[in-house]
Amino acid sequence: MIYITGDTHRDFSGLYSKAFNKDDMLIILGDAGINYYLNEEDRKFKEHLSRLNIKLFCIQGNHEERPENISSYKEVDMFGGKVLIEYDFPNLIFAKNGEIYNIDNKRVLVIGGAYSVDKDYRLMYGHQWFKDEQLSESEKEMILNKFKGKNINIILSHTCPKKYEPTEVFMSGIDQSKVDKSMEEFLDKLEENIDYDKWYCGHYHTEKQINKLEFMFGRIKVFNKNEYYPKYNRDGYEIIRDYCAQNDVMAREKVSCPVCHLRNILIQKGDGHKINGSDYIALICHDCKKVYGFSDVNYYPNCPKEI
Repeated sequence: MIYITGDTHRDFSGLYSKAFNKDDMLIILGDAGINYYLNEEDRKFKEHLSRLNIKLFCIQGNHEERPENISSYKEVDMFGGKVLIEYDFPNLIFAKNGEIYNIDNKRVLVIGGAYSVDKDYRLMYGHQWFKDEQLSESEKEMILNKFKGKNINIILSHTCPKKYEPTEVFMSGIDQSKVDKSMEEFLDKLEENIDYDKWYCGHYHTEKQINKLEFMFGRIKVFNKNEYYPKYNRDGYEIIRDYCAQNDVMAREKVSCPVCHLRNILIQKGDGHKINGSDYIALICHDCKKVYGFSDVNYYPNCPKEI
């Protein structure tokens, strides 16, 4: 099975409890964070990830070094195109920008990279910043010339076309007039000159759909299907995500299931670290055998949803 998710930023804890197998693959839409420190710390992290029972297919983000700039990576053929891997960690696969892959019998175009709005902060405090975080002008021109007027089934990118920017999640305190939008403007131009069926992107730490484009962050979906994974919890109860608001249930004098209205229920709490205020994330009904997720959980900024 092939799955897809947004930025992980070196946090793969959500994978540990899920039932994957060695033939499964998870696409990460940039900022996996695997090549961040560029020292022994990265190697230890890769050794840890190599024990995961799943392959990771990573797009280039803006908080990581390009693997082609790291001498231990070798270019090999995979999925009908070129990818970069380290032989010591064959389950950690890195896509090449502008490459077409055959994934799940779909023609898939990969376009990584984005501008870091926290660039000045990272440089000021000695954190890593990568000069190749965005595509070069020659790379953009190559991609546009190669695919203009063509049909691509699915596009995987880190950032999005400028017309689709989710301005509602822009970081407060960032002067947007000083943000380099050249990648988004390039993707605007590409989107206008290419025929595609579906577009996935990450970068903005939000989940939403606009037309054929979908922003992804913490939750996992089955690739090319509008189906979250896992579909069921450990007890075999179906998970109905974003079913209702907390107040629809919690404000009642007697809390009951929003569907069957019986009281054979359990209120599911979050992990206690991601939520500002009440950490109720769902109601579990033992009669319906369903988990009804709350749509208005007040997560801290940059925290992925738990359900």
